[in-house]
Amino acid sequence: MLENFQYSHELESGFLWIRVIRAEEIDATVGLLLESFPQLMSMPSKYVQLVDFYQYMVEIQGVMPDMATLVALYRGENGEVELGGTVAVSFNKRGVTVSPPTPRPPKDSPYIYNMTVKKSLRRRRIGWHLLKACEELIRQMRCNSDKVYLHCRMIDRAPFNMYTKAGYNVIKNDNIFVLLTLQRRKYLMCKKMPFADCKSEVDIVESCDEYSVSGISA
Repeated sequence: MLENFQYSHELESGFLWIRVIRAEEIDATVGLLLESFPQLMSMPSKYVQLVDFYQYMVEIQGVMPDMATLVALYRGENGEVELGGTVAVSFNKRGVTVSPPTPRPPKDSPYIYNMTVKKSLRRRRIGWHLLKACEELIRQMRCNSDKVYLHCRMIDRAPFNMYTKAGYNVIKNDNIFVLLTLQRRKYLMCKKMPFADCKSEVDIVESCDEYSVSGISA
């Protein structure tokens, strides 16, 4: 089911497909993550000390089906396809390969993390559809918990407004002492999902099987 999962949507300025990452797309996805989260490479945390980003991305593929990394492929008006964004989602405690930041979500609940959109493609609702794709995939995976969690840095107002609009509420936040560790304060946000008998929001209008982003620099 994970391998066949597809979410697609026609945007005002192009077309978007979201699906599980393929091996040939790891390089481009790592580049996008490093561009978006450069602070992770200098943080003295367990998250970074495990391995470099590339090895981490390779290893988490072995955790499926307990988690998945999704990529958003964007086709603009010129017809070219590029990597527009990525997000990771764990479905249970076996899917979280490293300890989430504080405040921590419940161990056996779905958790969305590492979401980012390519800078040149922001403000096109790609982040919104990455979030919706995660929720749809969580729904299809029939997780044990009906609550979905994610983190948002307090300074990131645009993502915070997007999560709030999508129905996520703040349930905890870092205290001010986390600043002593040179990290940004974060909200832990939660949304209750009506998994049973809920209507799918997936809009499948075109297959993306023929497209991949191997060799495309993020």
